[in-house]
Order: sequence, then C-alpha cells, then structure tokens
Amino acid sequence: MNGQMVVNTEVLAVAPIRDLETLQALVDSQRHRIVTLLMDEPLTAKDLADRLGIARTRLYYHLAILEQHEIIRVVDTRIVSGIAERTYRAVARLFRVDRALLGSQASELQISDAQASIIEAVASDLRARAASGEPASDEDVFVTRMFLRLSEERRRELRVRLGALIDEYRSADPDGTETEFALALFTPE
Repeated sequence: MNGQMVVNTEVLAVAPIRDLETLQALVDSQRHRIVTLLMDEPLTAKDLADRLGIARTRLYYHLAILEQHEIIRVVDTRIVSGIAERTYRAVARLFRVDRALLGSQASELQISDAQASIIEAVASDLRARAASGEPASDEDVFVTRMFLRLSEERRRELRVRLGALIDEYRSADPDGTETEFALALFTPE
C-alpha cells in the first residue's frame, strides 16, 4: 500500500535567524551542506545520504536538529513498503541573522562568538580537506585576508557589491562541484 501527503514546497527568499541556538544549528558544516542541498530541491534522507556520503542514521540526527529549529521542513511523506519516507526542503534560500532580535537575547560578545564560529567551521572544513590528502592547486583554494581603509560610504558599497556577486552565483550548477564560500566584512577594534 502506498500513501502520500504533500505540503506546500514554496521556499522563502530570506528567513531570519532569531536566536543563537538556531544560528549554532546552522553553523555545523554537515548541517549547512544539508540545508544548501535542500535550498535547491526537495530530497529524501536517502537522497541526502547518497549525495553527502554519510550514513542515514547520522543524517537523521542532523535533520532532526534542522527541523527543530525550523530551518528545514517535511514537504512530502510517502508510505513505501509500510515505511514512511519523508522529503525535506529548506524553508528559505537565504538565512540572515536578525541582530535586533538576537540583541534582546544575547550580548554583543555572544553574537560575535556565534559569528566567529562560522569562520571557525570554515577553517575546520579547510583543514579536513587538506587532511583528506586530496591535492589542491591555487585554482582550487583561494584564501585572502586584508585590511582596507574605507570610508563608511565605500564600506557600505563594498558590502552591497559583494552581496550582489554572491547572489549572482547562488543558484546551483547542475553539473557543478560543491564549493564552500566564506566572507567576513567588519571594522576591527
């Protein structure tokens, strides 16, 4: 017997992250990969496990956390051979930290620590790539750090232009390779 339940699969353009726990759930590299795949299309746990090369039991742990924090949702449930097969989808194509709401719950230091944990997760992924023994060339990895002296107007302009560039590349290439991108723009103290 096969049964099916489909819910709205619409994806929001932007969803706010309103608390530190949700931000920390999304910072994890494996969960971030899952969400990125689910931004492009609805997938079952089997599909996700195959694409990510991880065991389904481990995947269900991450899916439960993402669902609990309303980063993903179940959009389809089918009964296949007596077992419920769920299809998941990200709730949005972009998640943006709502600093105003976080500010009422967290100190500036806690917010900065959460943001820094994103950069630390990227550094961890870069180290894991090197440890895997996969050869890298200058074309494979690009890391740079610089200090610029910018007026407030030019800093805002740079932020807008970087955002537009990211938006230009946001949609997935069907035959593309997973590529991690991290960016931090701030005024150091």
